[in-house]
Amino acid sequence: MRKQIIIASVILVIILLLIFLISRPKSSSNNSQFFPTPTTVVTTNNSSKSQQAINNAMSLTPYENADFRVDYSASQNQLLVLKKTPQAVDKFNQWALSNGLSNFVNNSDLVVFQSQNGSGQTQPTPTPYADQISALLNVFLNLGKGGQTQSANNPPANPTISNSQSRTSQNKPPSTNFTYYAQCDSPYENLALPGGCNMCQAGCGAATVAMIASSFVGMNYTPQAVIDLYKSQKLELDCNGSNYYDARTILSGIGVKTTDYMIYTLQTADQIIPDLKKYQAGGWTFFTLADFKDGGAGGHYFWITNVDDQGNIWAYDPYYGRFQAPPINENSYYPFPKYYIIFGVKK
Repeated sequence: MRKQIIIASVILVIILLLIFLISRPKSSSNNSQFFPTPTTVVTTNNSSKSQQAINNAMSLTPYENADFRVDYSASQNQLLVLKKTPQAVDKFNQWALSNGLSNFVNNSDLVVFQSQNGSGQTQPTPTPYADQISALLNVFLNLGKGGQTQSANNPPANPTISNSQSRTSQNKPPSTNFTYYAQCDSPYENLALPGGCNMCQAGCGAATVAMIASSFVGMNYTPQAVIDLYKSQKLELDCNGSNYYDARTILSGIGVKTTDYMIYTLQTADQIIPDLKKYQAGGWTFFTLADFKDGGAGGHYFWITNVDDQGNIWAYDPYYGRFQAPPINENSYYPFPKYYIIFGVKK
């Protein structure tokens, strides 16, 4: 009997590996999810003039029309252009010129073109299904980056972290006009989640989606409206929390621009800031899953709205942020939070 169990376990691992390998090469049919976001930023040797041009272009991405789609790749520090028609290169050059981006016209150092069938220099974005298989394999085989579960419940009420451990100043960033929802304050704390429990107990993901949606799309996306979206789309939202890829599905579906995932192995703030600063230059803010407790028991979602020059990470935090006017400095809990999954969001 024991031998049969061992054989079955080996077969299961092989099947999961095969699914993982088969799933990775498939291009996503959703063009908004075509371009990959790397785990780390690799800086190229672009001149300061070229880097300024790239920074200017980032604010215009992602952009898509009938002929091409353009996005920014932090790993290559270039624009990636998906050719949708034979006229794509000419149409892209016209678009670049009309937006003051003449440096990008016929410049292979700054622009990479890729055909829609997947040929080119980039790798297609894994589907959410492949992401789940990859995460599962990370747990058992230590492959890839990150092996934490893919849902988040509330963080611990009182992290055992002293504010004196923060490595940075507490100066506030420029004020914003974003909408803040506190998951454990009236009138939202007792909102029922579709699978059980209430907003205060396990609704940090829904509350974070609601803050972003209300700020970027419309005030009708209240916490209750977002809970209803999870329910109508049969997405997980219960006592175990919710999934980061479902959050991106909802946000993309209502018109919020999103990047792909930045995946970390529970890094600290100072380790992820270079990545965030690169995207922030293009106007991105960040939907974030992080841990406030070692061992993966303090998973929590919040919205990073600013990373300042002193290395402070400022966030609209639906749980910890309820005691003061937003945003709060997440670094005040250093070495927590430890970061796991982030994706960019902007209007």
